[in-house]
Amino acid sequence: SVQVYSAQSSTRERRKVVINTGTAVVVRIPAAMETQVMEKNENNYLNNKFPLRYSLFPQVPPYIRILLPGQEYDPPLPQELKQITWAAPSGISPIVEECVKEAGFVLTQGQTANKESPYTCCVWETLPITEKGKDEINFAALNAEVKINQFPGLFVIGRKDRLWTCYEKMMKTFGTESFGFLPRTFIVPEDKEELVKVMKDSDKAMIVKPPNWYCGIGIKLINKIGDIPSKKNKMCVQEYIDNPFLINGLKFDLRLYVLLTSIDPVKIYLYEEGLVRFATAQYSNDPAEIGNNFIHLTNYSVNKSSSQFVFNESPGEYEGHKWNLKTLWKYFEEELGIDWKPVWEKTKDVCVKTVLCGHEQIKKEFERTLKSEYSCYKLFGFDIFFDENLKPWLLEVNNIPSLHINTIDSYVNRPMVAEMFNILGFHIPKVIATKHQKNIAEKLNLKHPQQHLGHDKTLYSRLRTREDAAKCSQFSSDKLSREDYLDRILTDLSPADTRTIIRAEDELSQTQDWTRIFPTADSHHNLQFLSPPSYSDRLLDAWETSWGSGQEMRRKGRNILIDLCREGHHLKVCDGGELSGEDK
Repeated sequence: SVQVYSAQSSTRERRKVVINTGTAVVVRIPAAMETQVMEKNENNYLNNKFPLRYSLFPQVPPYIRILLPGQEYDPPLPQELKQITWAAPSGISPIVEECVKEAGFVLTQGQTANKESPYTCCVWETLPITEKGKDEINFAALNAEVKINQFPGLFVIGRKDRLWTCYEKMMKTFGTESFGFLPRTFIVPEDKEELVKVMKDSDKAMIVKPPNWYCGIGIKLINKIGDIPSKKNKMCVQEYIDNPFLINGLKFDLRLYVLLTSIDPVKIYLYEEGLVRFATAQYSNDPAEIGNNFIHLTNYSVNKSSSQFVFNESPGEYEGHKWNLKTLWKYFEEELGIDWKPVWEKTKDVCVKTVLCGHEQIKKEFERTLKSEYSCYKLFGFDIFFDENLKPWLLEVNNIPSLHINTIDSYVNRPMVAEMFNILGFHIPKVIATKHQKNIAEKLNLKHPQQHLGHDKTLYSRLRTREDAAKCSQFSSDKLSREDYLDRILTDLSPADTRTIIRAEDELSQTQDWTRIFPTADSHHNLQFLSPPSYSDRLLDAWETSWGSGQEMRRKGRNILIDLCREGHHLKVCDGGELSGEDK
């Protein structure tokens, strides 16, 4: 059957043309209206140095475009937008500082950054939230117009002891075939008796790690029961993987960057570049060398003090003790004749499942403390290790990844950070947009100066209409099979549905070297690891299945959303229509 909908069709009729069965033909809006939308985007959107970036969708305020260091805005950033502030109360990574300052924005640090300002669009918080098993950031006090680089509850995967607890629960529920990528871990003193038994039955080495430290601090190998930590403070003792994949006789690991932009629905990205960090001494399992950290540890902070350490000043070359990831893949192909792509796919799976280990707790804390879908994102540093069979193992999750500025690190991190900020989509603070709308529009020669330029809380509201609530109730049961919702949940997109999907599509439109690894058109097998998948997770699963199979299909799906947004359907957050007054 063929369903045809004209531009004069009612909103309800057009909203039904969502499910892609291969038999639906959508006749949308008149060409003139389509051109008008494209003009807005093409004049300035295609200028990748224009200070603002338009949404793909009408009636969504623009985002602030972030450039690579060394690039300049064209036209120049208006003075009014230079008031936009980034706050870093606990310090900031050099790469992030460089990105913000060179763009021309204000950066406040220390005590000054703790003062709430209506000009602030971002908080970069490096408070070591993994020190304790609780949050020390007051998320509930966060201004709804501000993004912070943290989620509540992250300690459940950022602390090594809590990560193991969550992982072990998943492993017992779903089996080692799905969760067999984190070395067995004992948390002492409570697991000491079991650890002693294991060490009596085996002569394999174990690796001791403080649960909340980083950069290799406090890590050591042991192979004697007498060396098990005896302090009251918790320590993690992990089975040591003694069959590493070696390059030139050296052990190595990967530092990968994983971005979580939302916890409900879950949206996870992986950067296609990364760092390859080598040990500085030839690998050996000789018990006499168990204390030689230059053999067994790959942390840069450890190996840089070795007399053998060589800096890599030439990204792309097989030199030094730190490479970029794409150089490793080139080495696999050119020197070893290994197809790295299957290994990378398995690594992506490890990254997704690791985040999902903490999903239940993080989502619970997010719902308890935050009111806006805009507020949180998280950049993780995942340390991944390959054994001799090229099986990827997770070593640890870093909540505050080091973003160094030396040659090889900056080669990876500079574009990574800039692209990440564009994916996240920072809006102009409302106070700046309201006060200076006319001046900004004139200086940037905006084609539609009447469009409000500032942050609109409506787009990120967690308030729901009765229609939203009814659909959510219908498709949220933990007993619902995928087949039960896949062909029906996209019919009659509600206002909240539309907001959820346009946020996902605007994010995705900014990816170049970042790849969204969950959800995708074929990632639904991982939904079983959510507890259970939320309504929004199911919504995006259905959307990706229907419209995510290629660029042409995605364009058709986006056209449906453009139609809905043009009518303001996405702006309805309560049955009275749009938010009004101070609520907006």
